[in-house]
This record gives sequence, structure tokens and C-alpha cells, in this order.
Amino acid sequence: MPGKRALNPPLGLATLAALTPSHWQVDIVEENIEPLPLAPDADVVGVCGMGVQFARQRVLLAYYRGRGHHVVAGGSYASLCPHKYAALADTVVAGEAEYLWPAFCREFEAGTARPLYRETGSVDLADSPTPRFDLLRLDRYNTASLQFSRGCPYRCDFCDVIVMFGRRPRVKSLEQIGRELDALRAQQARQVFFVDDNLIGNRAQAKALLRFLAGLLRGGDLVDLAETLR
Repeated sequence: MPGKRALNPPLGLATLAALTPSHWQVDIVEENIEPLPLAPDADVVGVCGMGVQFARQRVLLAYYRGRGHHVVAGGSYASLCPHKYAALADTVVAGEAEYLWPAFCREFEAGTARPLYRETGSVDLADSPTPRFDLLRLDRYNTASLQFSRGCPYRCDFCDVIVMFGRRPRVKSLEQIGRELDALRAQQARQVFFVDDNLIGNRAQAKALLRFLAGLLRGGDLVDLAETLR
């Protein structure tokens, strides 16, 4: 990938930024493409990652907490194993963030932030905002990222998707996808990768999406792919 530092940007963090109050200043720093700030001017420092990155997360949480920041742990591994972060972070966010993160922000401002925020219900993706793509250094990534659905109808024993997102695929509206594509276009993004757990988990919705995209692109491979899903 000449001139690139990583494959896809952190879509979850860009979504989290869009859920943050507008009067908060948000910076997204991704260690794959740039060094982390050692002395950030920040009240809250959030650290996220997968299980394979847990050792690094522990180092970062301890460092920033030691500097007096309110540290928040989130992401896939914190969602699956929040107990492993209880002693490491001031707050753990476990599960989808659309309802949890605004609640944390409100309570942090009020001085009543809880140690654990856990999503026990199902998030309506109509409530998922257009991610803050403007906060990502998209020029350093091979492709931009977009999410249409969450969840998967299957029960593969090697996968944790259904534990986090359930077996009923939930989807965004085509209007939402159109807005997100417009936002990416405004950032000069020209390649987009859908990060869905299972893009064809809901075949009818997948075909509707592909035909919508094909209409935007005026034909091509997307039309052929839509036809194979009949």
C-alpha cells in the first residue's frame, strides 16, 4: 500500500465522536498511523481495541490514568470482558455506544460518571449518526469504512459477533448510507469498504443496498453481485 499506513480507519471512534456533545472538542488518534500524544490537553481519554491488543491497552490506560485523566475503556474486548478492565479504567463502556456514550457524557459533565455502562438492549441503527469522518486522517488509509448492518443469523463457534450484536441483522436506511457516502465524498474519499459482520445476513436488505449503490455508480460489478443474490 504505497503511501498508506493502515488498511481501514477506526469507524467506531468516528461514530463515537458523532455521539459526543457538540461543545466537546474531540481528537481521534490511531496508533497504527501516528504516535499517541504523551501529554494531551484532555479531560477524558478513551482507549479501545480488540483482545489481541489488551496488553497495549493496559499500558495506555495506566499511563493516562496516572496523569490524572478520566480514562474510559471500550471497544470489542471491553464489551466482551468488561471485568478485565474494571481495575484499569475509571469507566468501562460495554456494548454498542449509541445510547451509552451520550449518557456517559451527560453524567461526566454532572460529575456522576459511573464505572460501568452496559448495553443490554438492541440499538436501532436509525439512531446511529453519520460518523465524524472529518476527524480521521483518511489519506493515510487504503480505504474508508462504512457500516450498513450489525448482527449475523448464523452461529459459527469461532465468532463472537452474535454475542455482541445478536442473530437478527439490523440495518441502516438507504438514506443514511447516502448521507455517509456524501460525507466521505466531502473528505475526498474514493474507495469504501463495508465492515458489516455479514453483509448478506439479510438478503433482501443486502440486495436493496447493492441496487442503491449500483444506481449511484451507474452500473458495474455491483449490479452483477446484486443479481447473484436473487
